[in-house]
Amino acid sequence: MEHVHSHVLIAANPKSGAASGGRRVAELREALIADGHACDVHYSLEELQCSTQRLEALGQLRAVVSAGGDGTAGALANLLPSHVPLLLFPLGTENLLAKHLGITGDVRQSRTILRSYRRHLLDVGRANGKLFLVMLSCGFDAEVVRRMHAVRTGHITRWSYAGPILTTMLGYQFPQLSISLARQETGGAPQQATLPTSAAWLFVFNVPRYAAGLEFCPQADPTDGLLDACTFQRSGLLRGLGYLARLWRGSHQRMRGFSHSLCQRIEIATPLDRQGKPQVVPFQIDGDPGGELPLVVEVLPKRLTLLVPPS
Repeated sequence: MEHVHSHVLIAANPKSGAASGGRRVAELREALIADGHACDVHYSLEELQCSTQRLEALGQLRAVVSAGGDGTAGALANLLPSHVPLLLFPLGTENLLAKHLGITGDVRQSRTILRSYRRHLLDVGRANGKLFLVMLSCGFDAEVVRRMHAVRTGHITRWSYAGPILTTMLGYQFPQLSISLARQETGGAPQQATLPTSAAWLFVFNVPRYAAGLEFCPQADPTDGLLDACTFQRSGLLRGLGYLARLWRGSHQRMRGFSHSLCQRIEIATPLDRQGKPQVVPFQIDGDPGGELPLVVEVLPKRLTLLVPPS
């Protein structure tokens, strides 16, 4: 079936997920061509951006396909105009955003989504100017992510994180994070800021998903114009293992030391050591290294246009 906007671009991340990803991308391209679309695969974000601009100017761009994980989708959100429809084709290790939307990575489903062309506007977060789609965190797990990507050479699995987790457990100092939550007007009344001013663990969610199926904040809604900030107050590995056990049982939100708040803006300062010197504390966004504190996190309502399965 021919479309007025008939060109589809596939942005493929060669390092996402299993080695079979290249074959699946080729299958998707062949299927879309069979449906009457012109279809190109790009492994370079710069080339993809140029092709997007050219096809947009000609009125021929149907959609851009994100063939990778959450990091690939986040990179495209940072690169493309907000109105360009993005279709997820999950190939990553976790694929949290795709799971939230019920997108499986099946070629037949992708064809159906593109035919129905159902658009869904999603909020995104912005961390020190960079957009993220799913979540952000500071501290221990961000250090694990930093170590993982420092040694990454190709496709990764969950087992790839075993070494970075162990080395981080042996050396991480769990500095207290200084948190400032901006109060916003919501429904005509001041929103209550319930987070503590300091905590050892900070997580900010746009989508209610986290790696390994952990549900930190199942009430998070990526269409409410707000972010969900969660903290665990106490430091230390043993305390962290206790938090993890409560997370697995789904009882962490009732425990002392856990806090949750809706917010539009949150600031995290660089912590100081006992001598007053700045400590290096990383943060991660959507499973990729984001940088180091200090950090300003904001929400951008309805910033992303996604194509989702027909209802």
